[in-house]
Amino acid sequence: MRGKLRWRKGACAGTILLFCATLRAQTPARGLDGAEASSQVGTLSSALKTEAGRYVADGATILLAPLHWDSGSWTQALLAAASIVILSEEDKSLDAAFSRNRSSRTNSFSAAVTPLGSYAGIGVSAVSLGAGLLFKNAELRDTGRDAVEAEIFAAGIITPILKKTVGRLRPSQGSDADEYHPLSNDQSFPSGHSTEAFAVASVFAARSRGWVVPAIAYALASGVGLARMNDRAHFASDVVAGAFIGTAIGHSVVRRHAPDGEKSLSWNLVPVPVRRGAGMRIRLEISDR
Repeated sequence: MRGKLRWRKGACAGTILLFCATLRAQTPARGLDGAEASSQVGTLSSALKTEAGRYVADGATILLAPLHWDSGSWTQALLAAASIVILSEEDKSLDAAFSRNRSSRTNSFSAAVTPLGSYAGIGVSAVSLGAGLLFKNAELRDTGRDAVEAEIFAAGIITPILKKTVGRLRPSQGSDADEYHPLSNDQSFPSGHSTEAFAVASVFAARSRGWVVPAIAYALASGVGLARMNDRAHFASDVVAGAFIGTAIGHSVVRRHAPDGEKSLSWNLVPVPVRRGAGMRIRLEISDR
């Protein structure tokens, strides 16, 4: 447990250092003698203000986005909400199925992928940011930068607020999937690990070329969600809600910063008939920004 805590602290500290390095990299190189040394402090302060302004502008855009949605965007949002509501009706049975099939193998898999929804996810973003700065690769740098921002908005702000507001009990707390204590410390809905994993995955997928990186990124993020269900930390609807939030925020951040003309990987929910009712399918599409 202490080892994991050290990893989390290290990942957070490393990201902060790289974030500062990003700001420093944006300032012109100067000597450290005379007036140049003092002006360097002012330049760094200006860079901090610029970065803060970026977060404020992006946050406002994300917050006010529904006011500018077209009918297609509203349809997707309603389909996402409806799929979560429908899935919540199966939460209890799915939790029971995961419990029956839990084994040492599923536990090992869970232990391996779960960190990608917490400190390892932060670490991946930090590595991308750091590698971009070290090798002067703008694509890697901007991917890491966008991933950190998406994590902050999705897993650091939106999901925690929803968790506190909804107050759903976790499966491991003996919940029958219908127990809610709003404004309490019961925080099953939505899944923070799932939010984090899909926020990072969506940024790397949207910033990449081809299908390989998106396939790997979303497969790993899905593994995190399944791991949380295996550990009975979340119900299926918690995981799916977190995935929607992380993906939506990740794509929003990338769309704000990616150069015009780049390819964008987006997703859509498509209702499909199944044997005992109806289901939802996620369709990935590549288009120009």
